[in-house]
This record gives sequence, C-alpha cells and structure tokens, in this order.
Amino acid sequence: MKHPIHPILVHFPIATWFLATIADVTSLFTNEQVGWVAGVLLVIGITTALLAMVTGLIELGKIDQQSPAIKIANQHMILIMVSWSFYAVSLFMRLDGTRLEQPDLIAIALSIVGLIFLCIAGWMGGKLVYEYGIGVHSDKS
Repeated sequence: MKHPIHPILVHFPIATWFLATIADVTSLFTNEQVGWVAGVLLVIGITTALLAMVTGLIELGKIDQQSPAIKIANQHMILIMVSWSFYAVSLFMRLDGTRLEQPDLIAIALSIVGLIFLCIAGWMGGKLVYEYGIGVHSDKS
C-alpha cells in the first residue's frame, strides 16, 4: 500500500475524544445526560484509537532509525498512549457494571488532561508529516 492508513484512522479518536471532553465540560453546567453521550464517545474513541495505534506502530517501523524524525515519532507515540490511558480511566470511572453513569469531577478532569496530551501529540504528528514528510514522501525520512 502506497498511502499509510494511520493518518486516515486517527481522525476518529481525535474527533470523539474532543467531543467527549466538550460533553464532559458541558455536563458540569446542565442537568441533561450529556455525560452519558461523553461516555459513548469515549468508547468509540478508545476502540478506534487502538486501531490507529496499531497502524501507527507499523508506520513507526518504516522510519529510518537514523532519521531525526524517529525521536519525534517516539514522543508522539508515548503521548498518544498517555492520552489513551487518561481517557480509558475516565471511561472506567463512569461505568457501573456495563451501564454508563454521569461522570464525576475526577472523570471530567481526566478527560481534560487526556485532551491536553492529545493536542500535544497531534502537534507532533503534524510535525512528522509537514516537517519530515513521514507518510508523504516515498523516501524514508
């Protein structure tokens, strides 16, 4: 395959985690069941992120180990795993068995921290593409 699949898959967890965090913050100011929507979005984001991370690992293996991009790629990978972990814990904190409950302040705070790590990792992903041409140029940068 000439075009890597990782950049295609990352949009799903990014969008769902961002919207879940917005829903979590919104749930602080409303009595609506917005927190439940956030929980559903977290399930979708956590699941699709696993697929994106697997394809990212495949792309990581294609980067020349002598390239300066490898350091950024490793940092990107670690930050995404940290973000995934914050969102996963936030999800598990709002589960009552298999039923989603309204999030408490800790679950919402975890989502916000997850979003911060996601933004930093996303910036690094952009740097890999736009500065180093990872996934764009046919030569291995």
